[in-house]
Amino acid sequence: MPATILCTDNDRDFCQILSKALSGEGYRVLIAHDGERALELLEASAPDLVLLDVMLPRRDGFETLEAIRSLPGPLGQIPVLLTSGCWITPQYRARASQLGASAILAKPVPLDLLLSEVRSHLKASPPSVEKGSAPRRRGRAGASKRRGDAPLAGSLEELGFPQLLHHLHGMRASGVLHLTCGRKRKAIQLREGYPSAVVSNLVNECLGNLLLRRGWLDRGTYEESVRRVKNKEGLQGQILVAMEVMSEEDIAAALHEQAEEKLIEVFAWKRGRFKFEIGKRLRRGNALSLEGSPANLILGGVRRRYSLEKIDSFLQARSNQFVARGESAFYRLQEIDLSGAEQRMIAGLDGSRSLGEFATTDEAVRRTLFGLLVTELIHLHPRPRQNGPERRPQSPAPHSTRPDAQHDRELREELAAMAERMRGQSHFEVLGVTEYADDEKIQQTYDEFLTRVHPDRFKHANGAVRHLAVEVSELIANAHQTLSDPARRRAYVRKQRQGERAAAEQEEGRKALEAEIEFQRGEACLRQRSYETALQHFGAALGLYSSEGEYHAHYGWCLHLCHPDDSVMVQEAIEHVKRGVKLARDHEKPYLYLGRLYKAIGRGGAAERMFTRAVEIRSDCVEALRELRLINLRRQKNTGLMRKLWRRGD
Repeated sequence: MPATILCTDNDRDFCQILSKALSGEGYRVLIAHDGERALELLEASAPDLVLLDVMLPRRDGFETLEAIRSLPGPLGQIPVLLTSGCWITPQYRARASQLGASAILAKPVPLDLLLSEVRSHLKASPPSVEKGSAPRRRGRAGASKRRGDAPLAGSLEELGFPQLLHHLHGMRASGVLHLTCGRKRKAIQLREGYPSAVVSNLVNECLGNLLLRRGWLDRGTYEESVRRVKNKEGLQGQILVAMEVMSEEDIAAALHEQAEEKLIEVFAWKRGRFKFEIGKRLRRGNALSLEGSPANLILGGVRRRYSLEKIDSFLQARSNQFVARGESAFYRLQEIDLSGAEQRMIAGLDGSRSLGEFATTDEAVRRTLFGLLVTELIHLHPRPRQNGPERRPQSPAPHSTRPDAQHDRELREELAAMAERMRGQSHFEVLGVTEYADDEKIQQTYDEFLTRVHPDRFKHANGAVRHLAVEVSELIANAHQTLSDPARRRAYVRKQRQGERAAAEQEEGRKALEAEIEFQRGEACLRQRSYETALQHFGAALGLYSSEGEYHAHYGWCLHLCHPDDSVMVQEAIEHVKRGVKLARDHEKPYLYLGRLYKAIGRGGAAERMFTRAVEIRSDCVEALRELRLINLRRQKNTGLMRKLWRRGD
């Protein structure tokens, strides 16, 4: 018989997503949206585990947990996982521990972590007993069922597209989101919660139609490019570049706009179905080079396309609730494009004004409010907060566009420097505070660091950089967790004064740092055409961190540049770059370098496929677009020469 989980959260959309995910794991799921209903379901069904949010109407999470613990017999011993979207204070942790909570987790909880916690606590807990029945045998239904076999699926009328994207981002979900509306079909690739590619079956969303609508092509040129596409002379963008109608940079910009339009158009759907397949990959698609975070994308889609009728219905249904700034650090520190007036509006939301007070504002304000509520930059509370929230969170981080190459290098260098500085330091040194810093100072410093290492900043980086970001985040989180709890802090200070510093260096993290520094040096030498020196640095990076695809790709390409006429070295270079492609499938550089190597050994068709794949991954990869233009020009020249020869023969 499947284990039963009671999911209790005021956010109905989150409950839907979580219910589908847990059902896909083989569990039976019950849902409650307030504390009273949770207690009713618990007594009636005796679940094996309770997921309980702290912020609930009709009894908050702590009051509900207290009532659970007062129940007689096995019901009072059911394991409970608390979740909280606001700052988890030392008082929260103390009360959770006092009431026997199995754990308290800060939202958003990554899907993998949440499922792992559920499995762990179900395994550790004794079987529950239903009233009037024999002990119930616990276990997962369909034990052979693997995660991902049952996709998350549902209706866009029940769970809106903005909310769906938001929660998949919060859960750091990777896979393919399939969307249908009548005959419309779209699929979005998600990578750790970030949309990275999109495909569509709509003819009016193809590149030529977009360029025609924008007035960038005339009808004759458009029809000629379509004719060449049908003759299999290449992709439309490549053909337009070969016709010298548009430059590679123009095509890159157009492809970027095309991909974003394909995604934004879904916000206009009033109905439809969705299915999310965990861990799946799109074979082809327009690369999404999104500026900012998924929150920025959601806000933009809501402002431009989302149904105003749905927005007003959402706001009216919650008009008696009170609006305050969000307290979840993960959400309120997202990159998002807000005007000065909008940031001031958020800063003034202290929980004393009801949502109904905004009902008569203009459409732009209502759209922005809805977008901010969906993305949890602002939050609703059932009762007014006369004195404001317990701790005033900072304003949202300003919007940052996708970094250019120079900015990206600076970001990586800053992260590497932070990791190098923090290793072996005390918790106080990690946060840069004294032993006498108060709770407010510690929290403020923690927020500032979290902004600098937030996942939004490194979504386009390679695996080694993301590993560094995780390491730095863990160092900061460990320091904050220890210093924000009075008991832990006192114990830690005693240990520090006794000279027993905890300086456990993470060997894998050390290697990642040194490898990234060597790689950055190699990139600098490569730009200066110092190929031999670059090869040494890339080789050192590989020796330290051999599982990073970009290191293999750069090493292989540099090996060829050092020995361009050596056929044995070319084959070795190809093997390295192939390894890079396998390890870094979502990065364009390995495909670009492999295409160039294939071109060097005369495998033109394979080279073209690699350049095309590089453009699919990153539509603004100008180097690959230029290679494709040269291939098309050469093809046209050869075709013209053959025609002349045939005429002479006649």
